[in-house]
Amino acid sequence: MTTSQHDNPYSIHCANLQWGDDGAPRAADYGDIYFSQESGIDESRHVFLNHNNLAERWCALDRESTGRFTIIETGFGTGLNFLLAWQLWQQTAPKNWQLHYISVEKHPLKAEDLRRAQTSWPELASLAAILQYNYPPLLLGQHRRLLNSAQVCLDLLFGDALNCFPALLDAPNSVVAAEPNADATQTPCANAWFLDGFSPATNPDMWHDTLFACIGALSREGTTFATFTSAGFVKRGLRAQGFSVAKVSGFGRKRDMLRGTVTHSVASDAPRPAPVAVPWHRPAAQLPTKHIAIIGAGLAGCSTAMALAQRGYKVTVIERDTPASGASGNPQGILYTKLSADPGDLNQFTLASFLFSLAHYREQLDQKWVTGELCGVLQLAKTQKEISQFLKLKGILEDQDWLQFLSGDELHRCSGIALDGQGFFYPQAGWLSPPSVCAALLDHPNIKLVNHTSALRLEHNDLNWQILDEQQQCVVRADTVVIANSNDATHFAQTAYLLLKSIRGQLSYLAEASLSQSPQCVICHEGYLAPPINGQLCVGASFDLINKGNELRSADHDWNLEQLSALAPNLVRPGISPIGGRAALRCASPDYMPIVGAVPQIANFAENYKALGKDARSKIPIAAANYPNLYINVAHGSRGLTSTPLCAELLASYIGNEIRPLPRQLCQALSPARFIIRKLIRKQAL
Repeated sequence: MTTSQHDNPYSIHCANLQWGDDGAPRAADYGDIYFSQESGIDESRHVFLNHNNLAERWCALDRESTGRFTIIETGFGTGLNFLLAWQLWQQTAPKNWQLHYISVEKHPLKAEDLRRAQTSWPELASLAAILQYNYPPLLLGQHRRLLNSAQVCLDLLFGDALNCFPALLDAPNSVVAAEPNADATQTPCANAWFLDGFSPATNPDMWHDTLFACIGALSREGTTFATFTSAGFVKRGLRAQGFSVAKVSGFGRKRDMLRGTVTHSVASDAPRPAPVAVPWHRPAAQLPTKHIAIIGAGLAGCSTAMALAQRGYKVTVIERDTPASGASGNPQGILYTKLSADPGDLNQFTLASFLFSLAHYREQLDQKWVTGELCGVLQLAKTQKEISQFLKLKGILEDQDWLQFLSGDELHRCSGIALDGQGFFYPQAGWLSPPSVCAALLDHPNIKLVNHTSALRLEHNDLNWQILDEQQQCVVRADTVVIANSNDATHFAQTAYLLLKSIRGQLSYLAEASLSQSPQCVICHEGYLAPPINGQLCVGASFDLINKGNELRSADHDWNLEQLSALAPNLVRPGISPIGGRAALRCASPDYMPIVGAVPQIANFAENYKALGKDARSKIPIAAANYPNLYINVAHGSRGLTSTPLCAELLASYIGNEIRPLPRQLCQALSPARFIIRKLIRKQAL
């Protein structure tokens, strides 16, 4: 089965390379070189590092504070500029600062071409190896990778720059400082621009008014740029966006190049990005933050705590029991996703979070910080609908290395169990111990854990939030609060409107000898079966929307065994019974997307956006009315291991006023305000 490029929501045209006799790649579609074999490193240093004054600026960063320096690049290519910036960052920047490098690439290199190109730079070999190990799959979209224990944050946006850059604009045109405790009324932006991506003569489509408008919107006073080109319309486009522009000596045979700094306001007639019609998902102006309280120590709360602690915030995590005592306490959690040929928001988010989590946990396992095994995950396609989806996706994604399409005897060889039919195999996925993940995430000097403490009420004054317990005593005061306590989020007045689904799931534990064959990988069917640990198998999990208790139920054990027996003939030995189990309540939203973002004030939303009830396409440029410095991160359902790392990054980007790790439409799809907006559009009572 084949699928046309037009029908493929994942499709991207990879770079079409021609290799010169000197070993340097050339872009056949643009007739331009990526770098000069003789002087590529020197040219990149001259143009991009030196003329953005990076060494001087990084040496001058405050070594007593924690902050982030953001570079945005218009063409990733072979990664040379990124590797050189990373090398210089290691040599000059304070260890407690983070380099955030954002780069767009319309035609990314295949992994093997990237490796071949980077062999030309022996001095960058160690950093190149890390990049190659973490290079994202060739799929449209935004791919975040945290490198060197999150000291470097790389966002690779695969797609057309004229689509990718506008999707980054998630805030109005103003400015923000790099420090995490800076004035939060300001907007995330770049500190420096690398304007690469082939010359305007060979790639005129990129050098467009839309690009210049986005550069202006993502810049502030003091933001610098450098580019190898000296074309007049580039100079004029940047000056209109507030840059002072100077023509300076280029490198080698290139006589001139441009550099500059934002020194004045954007010209009144300069191109501006198209405004968001209704900016309801954006966090409103907030108060400065130093101390953050997180309610809940499951995967969502612990992931958020680590993401914020790494950025220099002081974090207090409040847990009514102990970490991972709820749905995050299962002995084996599965790292998996369910793909669809439909390019909807749910599918885009689940894939983005899955791919991010693969790289995220791989480092943790490599460092032995967590318990688990990336043994692969096999997801069977049994029903006619699943088989149809399997065939569609095979035509779309057959060339990917992170996903394999298996059938017949391949299933047996992969899983160790005599299975039939078809199945998706994710070779880089597997299982993890959620309690070990939570423990590793809480192990940071900026994180304080408060166990056996209930958080039942939230009150805000002009200075901070107070979290009150069952005696109405203040447990913690904090500048910012994150609600991450799963189904209990609706106990707070501020989030009581959320229609959360409480879904009971029960696991069954079996002796390894209960099965005639032992699984070599995780097998997902109606339930799941994981490889044994210490002679014990974990089987599950039931799905119950009615019963809410955590007691073990024999009916759920029976259901788990029935699904296991249906997996393969004679797999379950006669007369076996569970040796234990565990039940917990998952938390899901009505649309099965997590709920991540600023908590809205319902009455103000209803007033500000009431025109949506008459015309859903109304343009209402009113900032979102949210509770000050109050956020939520819940409703991860049965995929918390997969979804919480990226959601934690998103929430940290809101609190720290950073450029987001997800495009605007997915930020909207995750926002807790989405339910209010839908009701307003449908004229339903709030």
